[in-house]
Amino acid sequence: MKLMVADRIGLRIWLKWRNIKERIWNIYQGDHCWRGKDTYFFLSSSVNNMSQKSENIYLGQACKIRGELVVYPYAGKIIMGDYCYLGEGSRIWSENEIIIGNNVLIAHDVDIHDSNDHPIEPFARHNHFKAVCSVGFLEQYNLRAKPIHIGDNAWIGFGASIMKGVRIGRNSIVAAKSVVTHDVPDNVIVAGNPAQIVRQLSEEEIRS
Repeated sequence: MKLMVADRIGLRIWLKWRNIKERIWNIYQGDHCWRGKDTYFFLSSSVNNMSQKSENIYLGQACKIRGELVVYPYAGKIIMGDYCYLGEGSRIWSENEIIIGNNVLIAHDVDIHDSNDHPIEPFARHNHFKAVCSVGFLEQYNLRAKPIHIGDNAWIGFGASIMKGVRIGRNSIVAAKSVVTHDVPDNVIVAGNPAQIVRQLSEEEIRS
């Protein structure tokens, strides 16, 4: 059914307002990090740089960010190369260091965390939670952080989880809903929980 004239005018106004709102949001989010030329933050994105140091979230050129980037106030660093994508609902949280290469695609609802986010011990975990709610994240708690490295041209499928201390090789693919707990070599497809190698990528697949 064709839209009435008033509906079409209303839609154009709404789209124009959304575009303005998104541009403002892009500027605001970009103020909390260092970003290269043409890197863009969509309305669904969130940059929570608790360190207040822009260099602790470093994004290369032409990245498209729809998800969430979090760096703790006392430690943590996120470094992303050029031409990367972070999907809506995806979260990258760092208390140590997360390095992402060039041309990396991270689909929606992916979790990448380089620490446990809470202590293992019940009493410490409860006190940590209370502290987060009252004064924020404190350095005194051991979250057992380990760095994460994701190589150039990797593809992380939707709903996957990348756990602390993991290396994902160049060109490799993590299938949707996988949980990666160990290193992934170059040029493979992994899937499952925990993720296992499904097959090697062929030379033709890598070159094309």
